[in-house]
Amino acid sequence: MKRLCVLVVALMLLLTPALATAQIEQGRIIGTVIDAQGAILPGVTVTAKSAALIGTRSVITESDGRYRFPALPSGNYALTYELAGFTTLVREGIVLSVGTTLTLDIQLQVATLAESVTVTGESPVVDMATTKVGSAFSGEKLVGIPTATDIWSMLGQAPGVRMLGFDIGGSHKSQQSGYESFGIRNQNRVVNEGVDTTEGTGAAGWYADYFVNEEVAVSAAGADVEMNTPGSAVVQTTKSGGNIFKALTNITYEADNFVGNNIDDGTRARGFTGQPNLIFWEGHADFGGPLVKDRVWFFAAYNHFKIDKVISGVARNIATDLGIFDNFTGKGTWKISQKDTAIGYYAWGRKQKPFRGLSAAVSPEAVLAQDSASWLYKGQWQRLWTNRFFVDAQLGLFGYGWPMKPRVDFHDNPPRHDTGTDFDTGAGWLVGNAGGPFNADRNKPQLYVKGTYFLPDKLGSHDLKLGFEWQDDQSVSTNNGNSGPILYLDRNGLVDEIRLTDFNTFESFKKDWTGNDDRNMRHAAYIQDRWAPSGRITLTLGLRYERQRPHYQASIRKPILTEAFEAFTSPAKTLLVRHTVMPRAGISWDVTGQGNTVLKVFYGRYYYNFADRLDNLNPGGTNRKDFKFLDQNGNRLYDGPQELGTLVRSSGGTSTVLDENLKTPYADEISTAFERQFWGESLIRAAYIRKMVRKDFTTFNVLRNGQFTVPTTVTIPIRNVGDPPPGVNQTFDLMDIPPALRGQVQNVVTNIPADVGGGDYTYDTITISGATS
Repeated sequence: MKRLCVLVVALMLLLTPALATAQIEQGRIIGTVIDAQGAILPGVTVTAKSAALIGTRSVITESDGRYRFPALPSGNYALTYELAGFTTLVREGIVLSVGTTLTLDIQLQVATLAESVTVTGESPVVDMATTKVGSAFSGEKLVGIPTATDIWSMLGQAPGVRMLGFDIGGSHKSQQSGYESFGIRNQNRVVNEGVDTTEGTGAAGWYADYFVNEEVAVSAAGADVEMNTPGSAVVQTTKSGGNIFKALTNITYEADNFVGNNIDDGTRARGFTGQPNLIFWEGHADFGGPLVKDRVWFFAAYNHFKIDKVISGVARNIATDLGIFDNFTGKGTWKISQKDTAIGYYAWGRKQKPFRGLSAAVSPEAVLAQDSASWLYKGQWQRLWTNRFFVDAQLGLFGYGWPMKPRVDFHDNPPRHDTGTDFDTGAGWLVGNAGGPFNADRNKPQLYVKGTYFLPDKLGSHDLKLGFEWQDDQSVSTNNGNSGPILYLDRNGLVDEIRLTDFNTFESFKKDWTGNDDRNMRHAAYIQDRWAPSGRITLTLGLRYERQRPHYQASIRKPILTEAFEAFTSPAKTLLVRHTVMPRAGISWDVTGQGNTVLKVFYGRYYYNFADRLDNLNPGGTNRKDFKFLDQNGNRLYDGPQELGTLVRSSGGTSTVLDENLKTPYADEISTAFERQFWGESLIRAAYIRKMVRKDFTTFNVLRNGQFTVPTTVTIPIRNVGDPPPGVNQTFDLMDIPPALRGQVQNVVTNIPADVGGGDYTYDTITISGATS
C-alpha cells in the first residue's frame, strides 16, 4: 500500500476565478430567488445570456424558489430575473468556468416605476456545491502567459500537479512531459472538447493546438462520479465562434542567440553541450463567428510549429533534433430549437521528427524517422426536455497512426549494434526495442450519455445525475520489419553475435502477418444525488459502476527465417473481466451563509484503468533469438543457418503468466478544503488531500524470487590509470544475482574523473553472463 499526503495552500489575486473546480461536465449556475421579506418566489423566469452561449436559455424557479442551469459553456454571463409584480433584475459579470457550480441567490423588489434594475457585482468564485479541488485557465490568460504553449506548460501552473521535467524556453514542446497529481503518477483522464484522448493510462495522446482553447480546467482531487481514475482530470474546451466575428493571430519566435548558456567549464570540457533550442517558431490563426446569429456558429484554426534543438554529443552540421507540427481544428454549433443544440468537432494533427533517437551513440543513418498523424471527431446533442430534465449525448473518436521508418535501406546498410561501444549504425533498429522500426496505432471510439433531473421539495432539493459510458481502447504497437529481420551484434568492431527475428517483409505487414493488438473494452454507469437539505449544506452521494475487459485480438506470425522460427497464429483471448463499484461521498457547508466561504469534506474510491498495462501477456509480438555468429566466409553478413553458433538468448511471445486472482488496483481519497472569497474575485484555499493506493501490480521473474537480497561476492582489482594489472583487489557484494549466473571479471578499463572520485582510477568491468530462454 502506498499513502500519499499533500497539504496545499493557494492564494490567487486574479481577475478571473483561477482556483475553480474542474470536472468533465460543463459549468452550472444554481440559486434561490426570494422577495424583500425573505419569502421564496416560485415562477420566476431566469434567462441566461452570454457570448459563449448560442441563443439564450431560460428556466423557471420551482416551488421552493430554486432554479438551475444544468450545462452551460464557460464564459461571462448575465442573468435576467422576471416575475409579474416585481422589478426585473439583471445580474451581470458572472464568470463561469468548466465544471464549476456557481450559486447566485437573488432578492427581487416589488415593482415601482422602474422597469428593470441592472446589477454588476463581483462574480462568485467559490463553488459552494461540489467537492472538487482544481484550477481553471481561460484562453485569454493562456495566450498572455509566455510559456511553451502546450498542455504540459499549463499543467505546471496547476496546484497539486508536480511536473517530472522542466521546460526552459519551450525546450519540451516537441515531447510529452510526465507529471503526478497529489502523488499519483499516470491514471489521468485527458479530455479534449469532450473526447477522451488519454493515451494508455495517463498520457495526453496528441499535441493539441494550444491557442484554440476557450478554457482548460484541471482537477486533481475530490472528483465526482464522472471521473474513473485517481489522477488528474484535464479538460480542454475549444472556442465556438459567437454572434460576432472574431480572429486571433499569434507568432512566436525564438532564435538560438535568445538562449542563455549555463554550462560550466568543467562540464563543457567533458563534451556536454546540453540540448538548447536553435529555433522555436510558431504561427497560429483562427477565425469564428455566426453563419446565422443565435442559430449557427463556426470556428476554424490552423497552427504550424517548428522547433530545432542541439543533440548533446552530436555536431550541429551532422544533424539536429528537428520537430515540425501542423494542426487543423474545426467546430460548428447549431441551435436546432429552443430546446435542442447540436455540436460537431473535428481536429487533425501531424508530427514530424526526421532524426528521432539520434544521439552520440546512434549514427545519423541509424535513426528512425517519425511522421505521425492524430485525429479527433465528435458529434454531440443536448436537449433541455423540461425545466427539470436535461440530456447530453456524445459520440466521439480519438486515434493516431505512428509509423517509424528507417532512413536507409537495410539491404544496403544492414543494422548493426556494437555491444562494446554501444554504437548503432546501418538501418535504424532501436536496440532497446525488440525489433527495430514499429507501428504504434491507437483508436478509441467512445459514447457518453448523461441526464440530470432536478427534484425540489423532497426533504430539500435533489440534483440527480445518471450516466452511461462506453469506450473501446485499441492499441496496436508492434514491429513492422522495415529494417529487415536481422540485427548484427558486433563487439568492439569485430563479429560476435547475430539476432534473428520472426518478421516477414514490410510490404506484407498487416496483410500476411501482424503483431500485438491489445484492447480494453470499458463500460460504466453512474448515479449521483447532490442533495441540499438546507440552504447552507449540500451532500454529494454517488456510485460509479465499471466493467473492464482487457483482451487481445488474433495475430499472425509468418517469418522469413524459417530455419529459426515457425509460422503460427495466436488466437484472440480475453485476459480478465473485472467489475468494480466506486462510492463517492462529500459535504459542502456554507460557513457564513453569504455564499463566500465554504468547508468541504470528501471521500472517494477510484479504480485504475487497465488500458494496455497487460500487453506483455500477448503472445503475438516479436520473437527473437541471439546466436554466436560464425561468419564463415568473413563477409560480416548472414548467409544461412550454417553460420549460426550457440544460442545465447531468446525472448518474445510471452512467458508471463497472469495471476488469476489479480485485483483491479484502486486509490481511496480523503480530502478536506476551506475556501473563502475576499475582495473582488480573489480567493484563498487551504486543502489537505490523502490518497492511498492499494492492490497495484507489476511483473517479475519468478526465477529471481528469493535472490533479491542474497549477496554474491565478487573480487576485482583496482589500480591507478596507467599502472599495469593486477592492482589491489577490492571486494563487492552484488545483489539480485542467482548463484548460477555469478559474474566473471573482464579486463575493461573505465576512467573516473578526478572531480568525481578524487583521482583517476580504473575499475575492471563486472559482467554477469548466462543464457536465458
